Formats: sequence, C-alpha cells, structure tokens
Amino acid sequence: MTTDIQAVDHAAAVAVLLHPHPSYGGNRHHPFVDGLYRRLPALSVATVRFDFATAEMAEARAQAAEVVRQAGHRWPGVPVVLMGYSFGAAAAAGIGEAPVEAWFLLAPPAVMLADSTIGPQPGAKAVVVPELDHYSTPALVADAVSGWSDTEVSVLAGCDHFLGAVTPAVDLAAAWVSGWLAR
Repeated sequence: MTTDIQAVDHAAAVAVLLHPHPSYGGNRHHPFVDGLYRRLPALSVATVRFDFATAEMAEARAQAAEVVRQAGHRWPGVPVVLMGYSFGAAAAAGIGEAPVEAWFLLAPPAVMLADSTIGPQPGAKAVVVPELDHYSTPALVADAVSGWSDTEVSVLAGCDHFLGAVTPAVDLAAAWVSGWLAR
C-alpha cells in the first residue's frame, strides 16, 4: 500500500485522510484529500494518506484501521482524526478504535452509514453534506446520524456530491480541525 506522510514537529494530532470511491477515480491525490494533506501541517497536524486497494467496504475499513494503528505507533499518545470524503467518509464511520478521537465526514452516502460504529463513540464528529447532493440529501444524512453523540451536521451550500470548487470544503474542514484542537 502506498502511503504518504507529512510529519510535523510536536504534532498536536494526526489526520488520516480517506479518499472517495476507488472504482470511480478516487485516490489519495483527490483535490479534497490533497488540500488537507498540504494545509493541516500548518496547524501542527501530521497528515497520512493512502490509496484503498479495494472498493469493498469491510476491506477498505480494515485497511484504514491498519493505517490508524500505524499512526498510533508512529505518534504515541497523539490523537487521530479520521477525515473522509464520500466512500472515505463511509469507511471512517466504521472505525472507532483508539487512538481515533474525532471524525470529519464529507458527503457520506447515507446508505453506507447504516453499519457505522462511531455513533455512540465519544469524540467530536462533523458531518458535512453538500446542499445539492444527489446521492444523499442533507435530510437523509441528518436522519442517518440523528442518534449519534457529539455530532454536528452542516450543509455545504451551492454544491453537489462532487463539490465543484474544492477549496470551500478544504477551508471548512481545516477550520473544524482547528476548532477541535482548541477544545
């Protein structure tokens, strides 16, 4: 598995970044993932990104969980935030083991949240849904996560599932991480 790491001195957190569906062109260089990979180190957040080797959700979650474990060994005692877009968001929603302490889910398909395990987990959760998402409307996603603890659902105005300009989503995610770190 190819993994890219941006290490920072005295990391306040580690962000494991999960890309969209690999069968539809998603990879670790997706503009949302790449934007966070480059932006978060300025916030003292180390970043890790990799390519899923499969589009099968259980295997993708196992791969991501292994990357989280490796991050925990590399940065012991440093909290991990899982940040995923679409398929990556759905994968993140099924990983609740330590050292994960927070989740940022962008455009998670509501149907893929059905077997999520993070709902009752302690830790901040941001769920951001594009206003015009044709896979999962903001209302469907809000309903899917309505029983989750410590979860903030917001709408990314004026875009569909594919986001269009990615910068607003990267800005929103970076600001959320900054706020989470300040807690």
